[in-house]
Amino acid sequence: MPRFLSPIRMLLLTHLLFATIPSLCAPMEQQRSLFLLAEQAIKQGRSTEADGFMAELGDYPLYPQLLYQKLIMDLDNTPSVEAFLNHYGQTRQTIPLRQRWLERLATQGAWAKFAINYRETENTNLQCNYYLSLANLGRENEAFAGAEKLWPTANSLPDSCNRLFGLWQTSPSFTAGHVWKRYALALQAGKMPLADYLRNLLPQGLQSQAELWRQVQANPRLALSCSSLNPQEPTSGQIFAYAIDRLAADDPVLAQTAWVLHKDRFTIDAEETARIDRRTALALAGQRFDQAGAYLLDLPHGNADAQIRAWRVRTALSRQDWPGVFAAIGLLQPDEKKQAQWLYWKARALENLGDRLGAQKSYQQAAKERDYFGFNAADRIGVDYALSPTPTTIGEAELNQLAETPPFPAIRELLALHREGEARSEWFQAIKSLPPIQLPAAAKLAQVWGQDNLAINTVAKAGLSDDLTLRFPLGANPLVLQAAQSQAADPTMIYALVRRESAFDANAGSPAGARGLMQLMPSTGELMARHLGETLPTANALLEPERNLRYGIAYFKELLAKFGNHFALAATAYNAGPGRVERWLPVNQALPADLWVETIPISETRQYVAAVLAYAVIYQIRLGQPLRRIAEFLPNVPLGSKPAVRPERSVSVQFCG
Repeated sequence: MPRFLSPIRMLLLTHLLFATIPSLCAPMEQQRSLFLLAEQAIKQGRSTEADGFMAELGDYPLYPQLLYQKLIMDLDNTPSVEAFLNHYGQTRQTIPLRQRWLERLATQGAWAKFAINYRETENTNLQCNYYLSLANLGRENEAFAGAEKLWPTANSLPDSCNRLFGLWQTSPSFTAGHVWKRYALALQAGKMPLADYLRNLLPQGLQSQAELWRQVQANPRLALSCSSLNPQEPTSGQIFAYAIDRLAADDPVLAQTAWVLHKDRFTIDAEETARIDRRTALALAGQRFDQAGAYLLDLPHGNADAQIRAWRVRTALSRQDWPGVFAAIGLLQPDEKKQAQWLYWKARALENLGDRLGAQKSYQQAAKERDYFGFNAADRIGVDYALSPTPTTIGEAELNQLAETPPFPAIRELLALHREGEARSEWFQAIKSLPPIQLPAAAKLAQVWGQDNLAINTVAKAGLSDDLTLRFPLGANPLVLQAAQSQAADPTMIYALVRRESAFDANAGSPAGARGLMQLMPSTGELMARHLGETLPTANALLEPERNLRYGIAYFKELLAKFGNHFALAATAYNAGPGRVERWLPVNQALPADLWVETIPISETRQYVAAVLAYAVIYQIRLGQPLRRIAEFLPNVPLGSKPAVRPERSVSVQFCG
């Protein structure tokens, strides 16, 4: 039976389809007030009142948002939903509306309508419902092929996926191999309830192997016993490789010894063999064992990726083996050899080998880059830094035109309503579909609107590396500068930290829980509050820019004091924690800081420190301060007060004849 639209819904549909036609609307300030009233009325279920407000907002930039809010409360209104999706297909609301509507269709079993309106998505529930729709429409081969793609995961999945898998498991295409594969993923991820469920789906023979793997998961050293794993069992190689992978983090020497001695006893595919070869060699390198260099060089050429090639250089650097450094750089790929990083270390090697002319040439090439290695190279030969900025020139007319092009008016309104999170989401969707030629104007527009974080992200997408005003903004200058000066901190250091930590996004958060401009963990915030005689009311109070800067600067100053005012060490501690820095300090003699930074075991921290040092140099220019060369930030790294001593461990491994 056809569903007739009420007069109000007809009115809304008319607005929906003809909203681009100019109407006599109230001034912008009044429209904002009407928008807020309409939004409140929708949330409170006062639909007729909301319709009245919306009748005056036909050309208001956030009008589609109101329609969206109405439609998600009336998903059975299929004509209006379809009209919105067709007319406002480029808006941010399209994706969540389609998802909510599809979920509704799935609960109704409207599989034909679901299949027609489904679009590729990362939403697992919708993916499973799509394949369920195919199964219900008689397209079982496609449905089960989709189930097979979604099955291998360590995560628990929605009920829609379980229903899909239930259908697939009754078909001949579902095998014990599928169960074992997912069991392995669950066990490796530590998802024991899922692993136990999957183990019960296995045939009896594999269940015993699964139980053995569970025991090895609890104690990886069990796999080193000759009696624990039967090489004739096809799954034993997988279990053995897993055990070595686990051992590598805790005892890489034992892991490497056992791997070399026993890997040929088992059937292990080439890809997994290559992965464990790399894993054990990198674990040795990361913990600075002397034998790491030999194992890295031993890896087959095909298994030596960029990470392996870089660590070959670093292991030689950690020993200050300059012939070894030069030889390892020779094993890099041609494009890698041209990078400032490796040009710099090639020059350092040549310099130490007595080839001053060769070193000068490589330093000159590296010094052309505006980065940590370029600045270090410039210091080595006493030349100016490559700091000449090239500001992006965008005419006012071009900026104004972009500002009036959808969805930028909506973004401007969200900012005016102090909805920065929504504005940010809208912005990133906008620049994804923006032609590359318009990205520079978008970056400039973000800066004009006071959105430094959006400008930084957009200028990176535009590839405008020479525009230092956009890449290294001073929009928050009074706030950062005042906070640094009030605590007697070097503002260039604080700017560098803020730029790297949050790129000036005061609402930034990390998966680990860090918050705000200087990305403080709640525990650090509480500690600094106590040190300053304050109270941190809630973790979210760290999103307050003034508080975040106050605590972050105080924490960084404590790290500077702890590490003898050594900027590189304090920056490393800010990222990785002071405990790690103490473990990484030299144990025999002071070390040149560039060598120490390059051999930091954690890649993210190594890149962080290099970036912060380079940013500090650039912010001196941006703030109009006298230039301190990067070498001044990099004095030798002193011996640790408590040199780390590795406990002696037996690395004897049972030989299995």
